[in-house]
Amino acid sequence: MANPDIANGFRPVSAPHSKGQPVATEYPLHATNSEIGIGTPVEIVDGGVNIGTAGTGNALLGIAAEYKAASSGGVIKVWADPQQEFVAQTDDGTGTATALAAIGLNINFIGTGVTGLNGESELDESSATTGATLQFKIIRLWKGIIGKTENSHGEFNRLVVKINNHQLQGHTGTAGV
Repeated sequence: MANPDIANGFRPVSAPHSKGQPVATEYPLHATNSEIGIGTPVEIVDGGVNIGTAGTGNALLGIAAEYKAASSGGVIKVWADPQQEFVAQTDDGTGTATALAAIGLNINFIGTGVTGLNGESELDESSATTGATLQFKIIRLWKGIIGKTENSHGEFNRLVVKINNHQLQGHTGTAGV
């Protein structure tokens, strides 16, 4: 059975430094932040957190752990540990990121919309390659069930990733293999 298309952003799957529980850290919001859904990639820009810019070379702070309305001010909780792993869905198609060969490659995200309180960001399966400045590193295929379907390689597969090009690291990421 095919993987269902249920984009809901990035969700933490493990946390290496806190006994398996993801830790969300508070950061100040940008003065004119966009609407940010839970699971949306974010970055620090002009002294505050806002939606991350998708694409190669754009470093990320982490993933939003809570919803924030546009221009809401205050602070936002972010899963920002550079070693935090996340699960996210690929956007569509049957390209490189939908096959076993994607493990170890780097990939960008696509989409910043919000439905309800949740972000709609996905992995841009057509961007998977070895470049060091792509935003996420593909770790493995996520083992789980979505609806009644077991996740498998193919269209809309869910992958475990971690941020490769991270604002809290001293470099722009590592090359994929």
